[in-house]
Amino acid sequence: MSRTTVRSAIASYLESANVTYLSTVKPFPAKFTPEMEFYEGEDPGVQSGAIVYLYIERETEHRIALGGAHGGQKVVEYVFHLDCFFRSTKRKTEDVGADNETFLDSLLSAIRADRNAGNPSVVFQWGEGVLPGSADLEVTSYYPRTLNGAGSTTQVFSSVRVSVVEILTA
Repeated sequence: MSRTTVRSAIASYLESANVTYLSTVKPFPAKFTPEMEFYEGEDPGVQSGAIVYLYIERETEHRIALGGAHGGQKVVEYVFHLDCFFRSTKRKTEDVGADNETFLDSLLSAIRADRNAGNPSVVFQWGEGVLPGSADLEVTSYYPRTLNGAGSTTQVFSSVRVSVVEILTA
């Protein structure tokens, strides 16, 4: 397997997981993201939407099975950041904050719902931590902020940190 394969499996799973307000998952941040991508696939008049960009912070490997010259196994742990940009045209930032929490709750529920991210041949587990007592999911979320003056778009940035584990024969 490879980073590309794991990243693709995570993106594919999240896009099909029916996460509330999630418009799209991008494997890498774009130089420019058109405003309407935040509301892609939504009915006209929908005021809130989110884009998730995937970022691999770290990759580590550990041998778990000795197999001589061939046939051993390795655990590869990826630390993923799901960088979430939530935007809304609702007038009150309190409403935007509440919608962002609905989005985050739905995102975390989707991660908890399938520990293999819909692809057990690629993802051994995610959202399960790596050691007993280690964090399964870490969420950091910031205050809503207005982007274009009063009455315009309000954005909330959140980052969900999750370990993704793959088992390789190596």
